[in-house]
Amino acid sequence: MSGIYKSNFADLGFFVTTIKLKKDSTFEYNFAGDLVNTDLTGKYRIKDKNIYLKFNKNKDEIESKSDSLNISEILNGNYHNYNLKNESGVAYHLKYLIKGNRFYSYRIDNGKLVKFGKYYSDRKKWEKKRIYLYKKS
Repeated sequence: MSGIYKSNFADLGFFVTTIKLKKDSTFEYNFAGDLVNTDLTGKYRIKDKNIYLKFNKNKDEIESKSDSLNISEILNGNYHNYNLKNESGVAYHLKYLIKGNRFYSYRIDNGKLVKFGKYYSDRKKWEKKRIYLYKKS
């Protein structure tokens, strides 16, 4: 299960998620796009067909690479807005469905599976496409 998983396309033409899963059940999470770049770390747990991500920091707490915050970390905002949830005894901030080498995300507002994302096509219009994270080789 360890490896790097990345969005199959930039949602809304901007936003890409990358998750690096390590063998020791820790992860590095990056969400980037437009003027946003968030780098976070935490622990993951796999149960049934889901992977649960729990960040090291709670909602609105800034994660720093050192003991003190620098101005870049404050302005860039290495923090998240996800409430801590609990499902079958597993505490988590984000949850993904595992299907093969792909992760499909759940919505944070209602817990339903995200089926499609939007992208601006070569035909110069917004279209829907199945969105997921795939394992990079």
